[in-house]
Amino acid sequence: MSDTFRRMQEFDRRAELVRATLDCIADKGIQGATVRAVAAAAGVSIGLIRHHFETKENMVLEAYRETIRMLTAPCDRVLAAEIESPHERLARFIRASIGGEISDLRILSLWAAFMSQLNADPEMKRIHDEAHLPYRSSFEPLIRAVMAAEGRHLAPGEVARLAIAMTAVIDGLWLEGCLPKQAETSEDYVAIGLEAAEALLRVALPRPTNTKD
Repeated sequence: MSDTFRRMQEFDRRAELVRATLDCIADKGIQGATVRAVAAAAGVSIGLIRHHFETKENMVLEAYRETIRMLTAPCDRVLAAEIESPHERLARFIRASIGGEISDLRILSLWAAFMSQLNADPEMKRIHDEAHLPYRSSFEPLIRAVMAAEGRHLAPGEVARLAIAMTAVIDGLWLEGCLPKQAETSEDYVAIGLEAAEALLRVALPRPTNTKD
């Protein structure tokens, strides 16, 4: 067996164990996601989990990193896409932050489980800060580009405050959109997010369709 193939197998098995950890956390919470429970869910031995993660804490931290990747991947795709209009780019970023693949009760359950541990786990808090602050900062160039296209130039402090306000609104709408409901859909919350951004920036934004671009 080649070293490359062996590394691929190791990576795939590790990813399977992370997915099993996420399933256990979503169903039972972090306390219920024991090494034994994850091993049973993945159909592997406890020793194999110890081989990949050494401790439950390492396994949970890797599951948290994967949760963050799931939450941020749609926004990262928007930032990487070639979108000429700054208004369209901002609108798609807002959509990616609220609806689509991340508007899911299971992801919300994972997020809530990890959030409850931030004050007690310094390493989890560090991982959170490394992910959340760049996300919030991503709004600043998007806002500046829209303002420039409108012929308006804001002071850096004003742009930062708008980014904080927009992040707070978007986060709240994402949370509401994930919860079970009878009438509203995630698209309704996306529409509210776009309307809130328009009110904050005093601009008109397009209504992009749901896309992974």
